[in-house]
Amino acid sequence: MKFFKAFAAENIKLKHSGIRTTAFILAVIPFLISTGVSIYKYFTEKAEATDPVYIFFDTYNLAVKPFIGLFYPLIIIVTASRIAQLEHKNNTWQLMETQPVKRAYLFNAKFFKAYQICFYSIILFMLSIVASSLLSYLLNPKNDLYILNIDWLFLLQITLSLTLGTAFLLALIYVVSVRFSNIFISIIIGFGLLLVAPILTFLKLLPKWFPTIILENSINVQSDLGYWFTYNEYLSIIAMVIILFIATFWYVYKNKKWWITNKSSVLINYAVPVLVLFGFFLYVNHPTQILQSNETVIKGTVPENSMISTIYLLDGTMNDTLQTIEVKGNHFHKVIIDDLPLKKYRLAWWSDKGEAQASVLLSKNDVVEIQFPDETKGQDFKILGTRLAENSLNVKLGDDLGYIKQLADKGSEDNAELIIMLLKDSYKKDLKTVNKFHTSDNYVIRDDYTEIIKNELYYKYNLIWMQYKDALVRSNPKNEYKDKSIQDVLNIDFKPNEDFIAKAENTEYYRFKIYELLSKDTSDGDILTKYRNGLGSLKNPTLETQLAKIILEDKLPNVNDLNEINRYEELFLPLIKDQRTHTYYSKFINDKKRLTIGSKALAFEAITTDNQPKNLADYKGKFVVLDFWASWCGPCIYQADYFEKHAIEYNKRGDVVFVSLSIDQKESAWRKKVKLNDKNVIQLYAKNQKALNDFYRLSSIPRFIFIDPEGKIINSNFPFPDDANFKVMLDQVLPKKQ
Repeated sequence: MKFFKAFAAENIKLKHSGIRTTAFILAVIPFLISTGVSIYKYFTEKAEATDPVYIFFDTYNLAVKPFIGLFYPLIIIVTASRIAQLEHKNNTWQLMETQPVKRAYLFNAKFFKAYQICFYSIILFMLSIVASSLLSYLLNPKNDLYILNIDWLFLLQITLSLTLGTAFLLALIYVVSVRFSNIFISIIIGFGLLLVAPILTFLKLLPKWFPTIILENSINVQSDLGYWFTYNEYLSIIAMVIILFIATFWYVYKNKKWWITNKSSVLINYAVPVLVLFGFFLYVNHPTQILQSNETVIKGTVPENSMISTIYLLDGTMNDTLQTIEVKGNHFHKVIIDDLPLKKYRLAWWSDKGEAQASVLLSKNDVVEIQFPDETKGQDFKILGTRLAENSLNVKLGDDLGYIKQLADKGSEDNAELIIMLLKDSYKKDLKTVNKFHTSDNYVIRDDYTEIIKNELYYKYNLIWMQYKDALVRSNPKNEYKDKSIQDVLNIDFKPNEDFIAKAENTEYYRFKIYELLSKDTSDGDILTKYRNGLGSLKNPTLETQLAKIILEDKLPNVNDLNEINRYEELFLPLIKDQRTHTYYSKFINDKKRLTIGSKALAFEAITTDNQPKNLADYKGKFVVLDFWASWCGPCIYQADYFEKHAIEYNKRGDVVFVSLSIDQKESAWRKKVKLNDKNVIQLYAKNQKALNDFYRLSSIPRFIFIDPEGKIINSNFPFPDDANFKVMLDQVLPKKQ
């Protein structure tokens, strides 16, 4: 009862302080920003939507970033600091200390008053999103494509999550503000926490329990398993209680010799609860693994009107269908009896948006639950189930290896120590990334897949080191690094498990084995003969087959000579014994033969930005550099600038055209991204996409194809525009201008 009286009394102190007003103004600034954007779009964007626009989620996503990134942390810091500063300013902290019975009540009442202001700020922000959504809806044209659909349950969940996520940071700032009378100290510490977080993240040193990260995750990260709260919110509340216990003890007993007069009381009322809570904090913070099931299952639900009727489980590399999964009543549940090894497979399906594929990692006794994207719920594509953590690991390992390989390829002994340092640092960074990864529900990768990753990294780094050592030997056979192993370089005591990694069909391991076999062959034969001799020396037929597949996958796409393709077929296809796999690679080789120099290119059927029909025949008599791309493809967008620079240079010749051909599933997606009135690159949208995909084997984009004036293929796998070879190879083919 005394606590509630103290809490109510805080209203009187805050009446003319302006603390609440400041917090509420900061809370509605994102609303003003999103409202300004809506009004700007109303007066500047005349074109109506061609795809559904979900106004509520668009507004929420626009407003939430500045709110959680700046304005709400500012509310927490300013509110906690100023509430404590009021007492410092009026010298009432000392006055309260004359009432020892009420000290704990008064101390905590002020904190929860600050918490209440933060809570009201969150509610005001959520209501402002609703208001901004309504305004945007009223400003947009009245048709079925503009959908308001306010998700009240989502707003409630986010409000509660953010309220709980506030506790840790707020308690920390409040206690600092009470301890130090200078308001700038608490503000500096608050902003310091905000600024240091991205630095520690970059250095991969940021703990997941960091208060600003918990705050950010409470609104940005939802549970993968459908829970309302994740471990972030629980950590925040536990940390708040621990901080308040310790701070209350300090405030109540700071002028007393408690170890003499109140020792047992302090131990019972403060020390024991803090130790218990700290243990609970460690328990919640400790990650766990999802255990396997007793059967292998692929299941899920598809969105209504998505037109998904069948889902296919494909091999990881080949387009070989392993399982066909029927969708009935928007649901599917397939029990798989086959013994699936732990490796990456692919899921494929057709929907109202066209063909789609996704990589999935699973093995025997794993449950895979597919969550399809649903714009009506703001839901993204996810693969849930017993391999949730593994399938959520979307970080790219070995980011620095491209640069390291460039140094290694130079074969200079002067770079040896630098290469060793970079390899070691990159390897440590990759291991730290894997070991620190966790899902929103604090699940981590299981040990079997962690072992695969460690083996993969070992062989990936070892391949670069072996290639570098071989280059050094060619220039200096007695160099000091010739006997230095990758274990020495990385300073690790790791023994790879070849059987384990081979069963996972890991390409990094296979590429290492191919190079290892090649490096042992000192004969004078050409590279293909050495490949074949190396494979022939293996005692393991399964490994022989896998290496033959990798050679075909890695080398054949860059071959444009028919005679050389025939040699690949003659040397490596017989090594693939499995009938289904043999059939796949036989077709793969035949498709490649169709794309060799001098073969007739398949004509595209396309439209321009102003809907004029175009096809390859329209450019007869000119060389054509063809760029296959899509609006969702990041590398495509990156290469587009380089492609345009080359177009500007070569358009002056008059005998070559640069064509950018979009294979977006939806024309509207292309129109949103395409550069209008492009005078350098011809912008087209492909209409015969399936035929183009099948003919040119567009398994990945961007893809560049060079076609001669007669419509025949010069190169079906041309270098990327940012590669120096792009210009070199163009100049080799194009006639010299007088």
